[in-house]
Amino acid sequence: MARLKKNGNLSGAIGNIVFVNDGKRSYVRSKPDTVKQTKNTIASASVFGWVSAQEKQFRLILQDKIGLIPQQYFAARHVARLRKTVIREEGSSGNTIAKFQDPTALIGFDLNPKQEWERCTNFFPAFETDEKNVFTAKIPALSWIKQVKPPQYASLATINIHAIATDLNQISVTAELLSSLSMTMKEREIIPSQEWSFSIPETTKWLLVIAIINFHSDKNQLGKTERTIGNYLWAKKITD
Repeated sequence: MARLKKNGNLSGAIGNIVFVNDGKRSYVRSKPDTVKQTKNTIASASVFGWVSAQEKQFRLILQDKIGLIPQQYFAARHVARLRKTVIREEGSSGNTIAKFQDPTALIGFDLNPKQEWERCTNFFPAFETDEKNVFTAKIPALSWIKQVKPPQYASLATINIHAIATDLNQISVTAELLSSLSMTMKEREIIPSQEWSFSIPETTKWLLVIAIINFHSDKNQLGKTERTIGNYLWAKKITD
């Protein structure tokens, strides 16, 4: 409904007529019957909705299988990063076909933006796969403060590195926890270097390596956002 302003101008709408006050200008326009959308904007909206739906399924699986604790705005950030892995093609009938293609765009994504991985750690595992489809990770020696930089008051860290096989192109997203490497570190403790390896199933589409470090305090003085850090350390497309 339109209302009369102190300067004598109308502001608001009556039916399909809109009264606009833009600084010193006042004018009238009509409401559009429909929002104008191009073929590309319609396709983009469709892809965004699909990625969001697949992300939600995948996120819930990660919460169940590896104990992911989504931080504030995690879903929106995760969707935005996953969209970078999507390609769009035009189908034979002129429709847009989207599919998840190359997962390497996920590498470096922080699970907790308020505790960034690169700020809280200083170690760089080496990952490789061979012709026999064997995955190997070489984890360097880890020491408190130097390689793992805990928040103030932390006295213990649990380090978990998970290998996930997933196919986000399925209507019902599938994800399997193939293997995990778990370590516990106390203050002033050093964990020796080690290798972690396993066979990759032939049906694997994407192989993702996600690391999560949870910090604990004897004095229970850690804030919610200080207790955990996580990151996609590595990602590779194994088969189409």
